[in-house]
Amino acid sequence: MRKFIWLVAMLPSVALADQFTLDAPVTHVTLHPTGATVERRVAFSIPQGTHELILRGADPSVPLSDLRLSVEGAVLQTLSARRANLPPRTPDESAELAAARAEVRRIEREIRDLEDRRAEHLLGVAAAAAKQEFLARIGESDGIASQDVITLRDLSTMIAEETLSAKSAAQLAQHAARALDDPLEDLSKALKRARQALAALVPDTAEQSVLSLTVTADTQSDGQVTISYLTPEAMWHPSYEARLTRGAPARLTLSRVAWVAQDSAETWRDVTLRLSTVDPDAPTDPTAIQPVRKRIMEPPVAKARLSADMEGAMPAPMAEAPVMVAQSAAMDTVLDGISVTYTYDQPVTLAPGSDAVRVPLGDIALEADVFARATPRYDDTAFVAASFTNDSPEILLPSDRVQLYLDGSFVGVGRIPLIAAGEQTELSFGPIEGLRLKSVLQERNEGDRGVLSKSNELTETRAFEVANLTGTDWPVRLRDRVPYSEQEDLSITWSATPKPDITDVEGQRGVLEWRFPLAPGGDQTVRLETRLGWPQGYILR
Repeated sequence: MRKFIWLVAMLPSVALADQFTLDAPVTHVTLHPTGATVERRVAFSIPQGTHELILRGADPSVPLSDLRLSVEGAVLQTLSARRANLPPRTPDESAELAAARAEVRRIEREIRDLEDRRAEHLLGVAAAAAKQEFLARIGESDGIASQDVITLRDLSTMIAEETLSAKSAAQLAQHAARALDDPLEDLSKALKRARQALAALVPDTAEQSVLSLTVTADTQSDGQVTISYLTPEAMWHPSYEARLTRGAPARLTLSRVAWVAQDSAETWRDVTLRLSTVDPDAPTDPTAIQPVRKRIMEPPVAKARLSADMEGAMPAPMAEAPVMVAQSAAMDTVLDGISVTYTYDQPVTLAPGSDAVRVPLGDIALEADVFARATPRYDDTAFVAASFTNDSPEILLPSDRVQLYLDGSFVGVGRIPLIAAGEQTELSFGPIEGLRLKSVLQERNEGDRGVLSKSNELTETRAFEVANLTGTDWPVRLRDRVPYSEQEDLSITWSATPKPDITDVEGQRGVLEWRFPLAPGGDQTVRLETRLGWPQGYILR
């Protein structure tokens, strides 16, 4: 492997006057939904002439060709990168890191001192036990029986006194040693916490490379080198806390949150953080339209004969317009032309491999219209819903992690779509157990209307019942649907009692909505009748 990668500008050779060695830490990061744009901004001050700027701290995993580089205050001549055989790296130690390391050492010293004191006490216990054992052996020696009475009395008195003294010393030493057990346990826990705090602050030890820039300045110059590149080892996604407070008026507060994380080879310390919805991996060109050739051909003989045999046996099918099928590349839905960038107003430190960091983006207070959303065809309870308009000047980004709170109580996790400025939408806040729904199929008839009839029909009568078993007045918005047709021969009619307040809700054909208040203990029934008719010989789908 080559030790150097050179990118040389087409300029004449120049003689270098001085070398300036500068650190190039990460200073700015723009996080994308996947990946990040990393910037290293390095200030320099050089005299007139041509000089070499040695920038330490570049990421060796980024090819030189992927770097985007700009120089302010001088003219860039050549650029090279060195990735191997670098001088030993001495990590910078911040005051916070030095304090954490000193705390670990202090606790370790305290533990050693207590363990030494405890060991001394235990030695006293062992010495007292050895003395007791020695005194016991004196009393058991063979020459004791031949001693006179006075000698035996003095010896027994001495053994008793010394044994008592040894047992007392052993007991005192044991108590002193045991008294150190709790402080040692507390210090062991403190040492564990201090080591965890130190581990979170350990400086980067990952391999780095050195960039060498040859620059020329016409006069003494203060300038800046900006290096930027993309890394795939980062991400962010939006989240919300939605707090709905019922009352007059009802208020909805959306607390915006970003979860950010990175897993590069280094810690990004105190960087200026931006959050962008731009996806660098998204296509930058529109899909090309390819020509499509169509041909017609005579049907196979078997099919032609079958068609002739069946002609007259079946009614002529409904005429349909020819369908032109174009070939195109598979595409995902793309929100084109929408880009949002948030700049966080505080420096942020992101360590690689750590859990995602929660970054608050501020609150938005909105007026809300609270009601009970009911779909009795599918649900047996209504749901609390809040309709609101995004009257802020910002787009609300979509999220599948919306923490929902109703009157201060957590009710679950929901989702929110992308909401443009000025757009109206609604958000649900859980079921209303006391607002009971029922769907009753009262009548359904399908089939021929007679032997001589040439038509089929389907009729259905359904009743939707809503009962308020709560002690609260609820404005109810009930939704259901009727089928619709785009074929003249498929006839669809319907009637409802009472009539719906809105038809074709939000441009959805056949979707109906009834709006009515429901007092505590009250109930409401909506009846919906539909009739479909079509020619005989056709199948309803």
